[in-house]
Amino acid sequence: MQAPKILPWVARKAGISEGDALDAWRRALVDAAAYVGVRSGATFDRVAVDRFVALAHARATVLSARAARPAPSVTRRWPPGAVAQRCAA
Repeated sequence: MQAPKILPWVARKAGISEGDALDAWRRALVDAAAYVGVRSGATFDRVAVDRFVALAHARATVLSARAARPAPSVTRRWPPGAVAQRCAA
């Protein structure tokens, strides 16, 4: 089955690349075939598209969680008395 024409639109709306969307589509086809049992018919198509949208949403959520995570901060711990010595100098 070819990729749906809505694939680029879903990718843009989800904020993922078209490559990630295509990977999600291929995964959705495998999941739909396992769920329905056949790789044709209206039920298969509906399950595949529903699964694709769910996978695209899940990937977008993971990517946004990674982007929202702050960068690790580096803190320096001065040895006791070092600050007082530097200020006195």
